[in-house]
Amino acid sequence: MRPREPSINATARRARDRKQGKTAFYMVRYADDFVVLVDGTREQAEAEKRALAEFLKTELRMELSIEKTRITDVREGFDFLGYRVAQTKARNTGRWVGNLFIPKSKLNDLRHKIKVMVKGIPTGCPLATVIERLDPILLGWRNYYRYATRAHREFNHLDFWIWQRVGRWLRRKHGKATWPMLRRRYYLSAPGKRRQWTEGTKRLRLLCDGGTLRYPNQNIAKPNGWNTDGERQPRESVRSFWNAFQRLRHV
Repeated sequence: MRPREPSINATARRARDRKQGKTAFYMVRYADDFVVLVDGTREQAEAEKRALAEFLKTELRMELSIEKTRITDVREGFDFLGYRVAQTKARNTGRWVGNLFIPKSKLNDLRHKIKVMVKGIPTGCPLATVIERLDPILLGWRNYYRYATRAHREFNHLDFWIWQRVGRWLRRKHGKATWPMLRRRYYLSAPGKRRQWTEGTKRLRLLCDGGTLRYPNQNIAKPNGWNTDGERQPRESVRSFWNAFQRLRHV
């Protein structure tokens, strides 16, 4: 990679390097987190890592974290911006394709957060209080991870687990109430929606509501609120990332 190289030049250089059989690199960065894709051998990736560490130290006075930096096969995958990025074989074609998955650690973190939150709400509070506390978390989590592969399956599992967790809280609130009694009182339906824990106008969100999506913005250059239209330069499509990711040789 070449520091401060315009993206258009970098794209042309990568294409030229591949035609000549040279090692090609592709970097994806967000703030101070970045990933370098290497279309080459492990030794070439190690050499690029050392060169990058030297550049950061001499030019930017920054240290490359050895603990957080590792070289891995794309089939094993790596974590980036809360997602698990990995190559898997497509069912229909058998080709290796890039995928985004929800890491198991993130699923466990969400379960732990909800468990602690619900358990800490006094049973003297109405169910609406539980719903008001949970809904913003579920909405934000769903909006972030709905682009992941098999996200709908994970959402279904979480919805059932959250339903049980809130149900246990209601059992503690109404000690003598049976499950059928709680369901008749709180487990209600809305027009065009599935049944869910409800009290008054408050209804617990389902992660599956809204479904899953492909990421709509295919441009790497995202507006950040500070750059203007004149300052924003056209960048190569994010499809180039997946093309580079899928061309990687397994080492």
